[in-house]
Parts: sequence; structure tokens; C-alpha cells
Amino acid sequence: MKGVNMNEIKLDNICFSDNTRILNHYNEIVIGNVRECGLWIKILTKDFEKIKTYIGLENGFELLMRNTDNARKQYYIEIIKALAKIKVIKRKDWSENKKTIERLDIELTKKCNLRCKHCSGEYGEQDKSSMPQEMFHRIIHWAAENNISSVTLSGGEIFCLSNISKYLEYARKNFMGRIDIISNATLIYPEHISILKSCVDEISISLDGYDKNSVDFIRGQGVFDKVIETIILLKNNKIDNISLSMVLTSNNKNHVTDFKELCNKFEVKPILRTLSVKGRALKFYDDLINDNEKGKEDNISKRINMLAMCNAGSQILSINASGKVTLCSAMEESNVILGDIDELDIIFHDVKRINTICVVDTVTPCNECDVRYFCSSMCHAVNTNIYNNNQLKEKRCEQYKNLLEKHVWGI
Repeated sequence: MKGVNMNEIKLDNICFSDNTRILNHYNEIVIGNVRECGLWIKILTKDFEKIKTYIGLENGFELLMRNTDNARKQYYIEIIKALAKIKVIKRKDWSENKKTIERLDIELTKKCNLRCKHCSGEYGEQDKSSMPQEMFHRIIHWAAENNISSVTLSGGEIFCLSNISKYLEYARKNFMGRIDIISNATLIYPEHISILKSCVDEISISLDGYDKNSVDFIRGQGVFDKVIETIILLKNNKIDNISLSMVLTSNNKNHVTDFKELCNKFEVKPILRTLSVKGRALKFYDDLINDNEKGKEDNISKRINMLAMCNAGSQILSINASGKVTLCSAMEESNVILGDIDELDIIFHDVKRINTICVVDTVTPCNECDVRYFCSSMCHAVNTNIYNNNQLKEKRCEQYKNLLEKHVWGI
């Protein structure tokens, strides 16, 4: 870990990371980093309490060694090294907030031509508002002035905007960073090729299936064929930086290999996404997730670690079509609105206060659970949707608690 010299251990200038979390079980603790790596160790509570006493003290390491039996000195040294390796302790002058906002996700419109069953935003139904061009111009200038690395333009469906070319042209002319777009690819036609080639760095296409039947079940009749037609159009015009995404449901989760083979066939990058159970996805929950899999949408059993927080709000901010700033595009309906575009400077320079609380620490009975950080998703939006819904929360507990307690505590 940066800031810790393993050859000459000093505890004087060491402190615990803001991302450190601890779980207790009888006479043991688990300690880990919930944002940066998810790594963790399990040790006796008495050993941790003793070491903790000397962290940050002048001559702390020497005092610890002086007050420790010879038989345990090497063990304590190994614990200190492990705490540094898993980023639980850090040097006091090493700022965890050197990373700042690198990407803006900008929702251009809530209009959409599809009514996908899994859509968390219910796009295309009641609210069909779009971001005014003047507001978009202000955001692009702010991004340029603050050295933002990239912007991602999304909807709804951005090609529902008849003047989408004006948005793209303005962004490219006034912003030197990377410009990506997210689209369902059903409204991209030959007349869009020129603007895409000149203004867009990557096109991310939402497919959400692996063949005609699986895609049309989620997105509607004929969508699969149209998306494939669009990919061929883009490829034939030498637009190659394309990704294809699939939100995992009970209907497609056993066909990830088929999805990746489809991506390989068309030479596009595959991306797998977790279902966010809200909006239209909540209405169609029974169609999307089998009863025996409810609560397991992000399948944490494949990655048993303490990653319980993401970089939303610390490296990524989202701005919706009305100019509200949120942690990420998945969070708009989850009551985590940070302000509006007039407050971007304040939000930008005060990222430390944003997204610093694990959702599982704020709800009962989860906040008393001894495996809660392992149960938590690293996605703040997924956590908010699950742990604020009693039915989903109970299902998740039913699916995972025994498995996690056995893995973490051996019970």
C-alpha cells in the first residue's frame, strides 16, 4: 500500500482508512476495506484492540513491541503488514480523495421508443422531458473547465431527439475529453454515421439477451434484428469501438457464454450488468427473476469480499434531464440528489461527504448483522433498491446469510 514502508514499520504517521469497516462475532473481528479492494482478514478481537492502541502514536511500533510477548511479536508484525496490504491502514498524509470526478453521465432525455421489461427508469411513459440545449452547453463548458476526462450521454433513448446531432457537435467542439453514448441502437440510421464518426468515441448498445427470442422477450418484437442490423451498419462504416451489454435475469444468466459468442462474432465488447429492481423492473419482477433466485440479482456468492461501496460520487457524477445531480444514473429515483447544475462547483470540491455511508449500516435488522458488508452489493443503487424494500431484503437474507456466515465465521 502506498505510504507504508514494509522494511521499516512505523505507526507514528499511520491511521485507519475512511473505507475501513469492522464486523464482530464473539471474540473475533473481520476488518477490511469496503470501497477500494474488498480484501479482509479475521483476527482475535484482543489482538486487534492491542494493535489499534498504538496506531498513530509517536514511537507506536516500538511501544507495541516493548509491550508484547516475544511469542506474539512476529504475529503482530504480520497483522500490521496485512492491514496495510488490504488498505485498512494508510499514511496520515496520504489523501484518499486525490481521485476526483473523472466522468459525467448526462441524461439527455427521458423519451424512449421501447418499453423494456427490465427498465429501472420506466423511460418513455409519463415523463418525456429532455435537457434543454442551453443547460447542456453549461454542463459541457463546466466539464471542460474542470478537466473532466469523459462524458457519457444517455437517455431514455438519445436518438429520440430529432436534434441529437446538435448536442453531439456542441460537445465535440467544446470538450476535448472522451465522449461516449448509450443507445438501444434501434433508431440509428445511415444519416447518423457521419456525426457518430466525428463526435463519438464509443457506442454502448443495450441488448439484454443472446438471441432473437431472449432479446425480443425483454425489449419487444423485432429489436434483436434491428440491433444486429445497426451493428453491421456501424462496422461497415469503420465504427469499431462498440460495446454490447446484457442485464442478467433468470432468463439469460445461464447463457452468458452465448452472449459472449455473439459479441465475438460481431467483434464488439461484452458487458454484463446487474438488474436494478425498481421502476418497470419491479413491475415485471416475477417475469425476470425466478422465485428461488430473488435477492440474488448480483450473485455475490461468486465474489465473497467486503466491497460494499462504489466510486459513484467520488469519480463519477450523473446529471439528469432536469439538471439534478445524483451519485449515478441508477440513483435518480433513490432519493440521493446532491443538488443541481448551479451547485456543481460545490459538489465537485466536496466529494468526501458523498457516498460515505454503507446502506446496510442504515437499515434494521441489517445494521446488526455480522456479515452485512459481505451481503452488500458494491453498487449503491442496488443496495438502496434492495435494503429499502422489505420483501427483497428478506429474500436476500434468506439466500445468502447462512452461506456467508459459514464462509466468514465458520458457523
